[in-house]
Amino acid sequence: MYTIQSESLRLELEIFPVASLFAHERLLASVADRLSLEFRSAAYLENPVIVDQNHIVLDGNHRVHVFKRLQFKHIAVCRIDYMHKEARLRYWFRLLANVKSIDRLKKISEEFRGRFEYVKDKAALERIMAENFACCGIQHGEVFGVLVFDQEAVEDAVSAYDLLENLQARLVEEGIVVEYIPCQYAHKGEFCRCLTDEHVILWTPQITKEMVVQAAKQERLFAPKTTRHLIPARPLHINVPIAWLREEVALGAINDRFMAHLRAKELRRLAPGQVISGRYYEEELFVFFDRKPSSFKE
Repeated sequence: MYTIQSESLRLELEIFPVASLFAHERLLASVADRLSLEFRSAAYLENPVIVDQNHIVLDGNHRVHVFKRLQFKHIAVCRIDYMHKEARLRYWFRLLANVKSIDRLKKISEEFRGRFEYVKDKAALERIMAENFACCGIQHGEVFGVLVFDQEAVEDAVSAYDLLENLQARLVEEGIVVEYIPCQYAHKGEFCRCLTDEHVILWTPQITKEMVVQAAKQERLFAPKTTRHLIPARPLHINVPIAWLREEVALGAINDRFMAHLRAKELRRLAPGQVISGRYYEEELFVFFDRKPSSFKE
């Protein structure tokens, strides 16, 4: 095992059998198909998937699925303490466009045994959402409300997101466009000011880490785009040869090879707020680089 101690979290890099990992969300077929094409001809696995102590995949569900689909034997992981306070569980909210009337939105929710109630402000909505996972929030400009669903319709966290997925499909049938956005966008003034009267932010049910673990252990999958895991530190550019991960080889042997591979590289720590390969990272980064050959000559 190759370990990295960040300021707040221990990162453990290792090779795991693909079959030993548990997903916690269903897939977006378009993403899985695209990654399947990429990994059929890829030379390297660039970054590890993030897992917890129970082998539950927190970040990288699609890659794990594709590795199983392509019958790869192993995959590189970064294992973390999921229950650490700095490993944060956040959510994907839904941005609804082309909403002609809030009344129509309320009427559609009634088909799913939902009851709409206006609330005083955003703070009141946050309190309600934190206390009850069987509800969704509505943000329409400076107007806030909550959709509360019957307990018979929402038995647990997984069924709450199943209901949400069905509600989304119904909204699309009505000509409403559904887009996934990070939950923090609902609090960004710059983002909200760009919205029109026909935009609504749908706050998704707020579940807990314990709910995620329990569902994964029971092999019950949440709907796609349920969770967003914010990890305080992340390793990048391990660049493990894909050929290694296809081989029928003992786990100990491939991990020995993996450790030698990482130790031969240079590791640099980068502060939060970096843009790498077009992606913005708000977490601390530990980036592996190939060592440059020495230019010294005798």
